[in-house]
Amino acid sequence: MSQDRRTGEPTPPVPDPDRPHASPPGLTRRRVLTLGAVGAVVAGGAYAVSRGPGLHSLPQLSGLGEPAPPELRLDPRPVDFSALQARRRIGAAAHVYEVSARPAAYYVTEPFGARLDRWLALHQRHVGQVPDEIRSYGAWVRGSSTSWHSSGEAIDIARLRAGGRDLTSLRHDQWRDAPATELRRRLALYWRTAAGLHHEFADVLTYLFDASHDNHIHVDLGRFGPERPRLIRRSNAQVQAVQAMCRHVWGRAEVELTGEFDAVTRDVTTRILEQSGGPGELADSREAWQAFMVATMERA
Repeated sequence: MSQDRRTGEPTPPVPDPDRPHASPPGLTRRRVLTLGAVGAVVAGGAYAVSRGPGLHSLPQLSGLGEPAPPELRLDPRPVDFSALQARRRIGAAAHVYEVSARPAAYYVTEPFGARLDRWLALHQRHVGQVPDEIRSYGAWVRGSSTSWHSSGEAIDIARLRAGGRDLTSLRHDQWRDAPATELRRRLALYWRTAAGLHHEFADVLTYLFDASHDNHIHVDLGRFGPERPRLIRRSNAQVQAVQAMCRHVWGRAEVELTGEFDAVTRDVTTRILEQSGGPGELADSREAWQAFMVATMERA
């Protein structure tokens, strides 16, 4: 991240007129997962989008020149931080840069900032924690056309704190080897917090995604843009998160962390929705997805 390590503030970019333009990005792991999640097949330069579970019929995208539907924003559009909203709070909580432990501005689009505020209000209402400080590794970064950080639509959240102590730590790297009882407590809080993030953001990457997310949870507006998230059964990140919630919050040890929306996962999530008064099955609708996440947040 292009930030001053002392303050967490982004350093202004220095243009390099001799620097060659970057080549068009290939299919990174994130892009492959995005395409796979909505049933896109790359063939002969065209993106053929199939109708996946819960999706409306989507048109074929010839190359990348035609407008993509909300569910298929393939790449971010990098902007300079001066084009973004400078914020120092999420809701009423101060934003603190995790590296320096000092309050710092972060730079995001106005809709993304509003979504963060809505998430924290949801967390306070359903988890019952009222943090006065949210620590993160920052939001905007310069330039990458494969990172939603570069468009001001992503942030990496590390801790929720109040009164100088952690309420919830998303630093899995710091407590993953804790004694069994403490580990169970921390995992339950981690996944209850993640449920609130999944309620608001389509792309939520945890320690299950890869080792680089072991010290934070990444959220972005990614492929759905302003649309509210729903379950895409082929999304490994979403399905693994649901399975982890079943295990670590609901105590359903029969659910394995496969990343596949298998029969066991479907049956257990359906029973949880029935128990909590939610509608239908998890993959049926956004309402079912949101009901599952709210029930998980409230599960103490």
